[in-house]
Amino acid sequence: MGSSITIAELNRRGSAAVRQARRHGQVCVTDRGQAVAFILSAEKVEAMLETLEVMSDPKAMAAIRNYEAGRARMKDVSCLDDE
Repeated sequence: MGSSITIAELNRRGSAAVRQARRHGQVCVTDRGQAVAFILSAEKVEAMLETLEVMSDPKAMAAIRNYEAGRARMKDVSCLDDE
């Protein structure tokens, strides 16, 4: 099974498609050669939600833009330690 399967294959081998998505992040479901759905792993969905959360935070996005423009530097994570 590759990174895409047909609806007929999904009907026959649904659990295999889920395992494939778990291993590789996603599986595309096709119908007559056209993508119609995706099976996404929980890990991939969680990563997407985290990305959306960061993207919806104006302060986080400003910090990212400042870093990319060379106006900010990364700090070592040890600066976050509670002492």
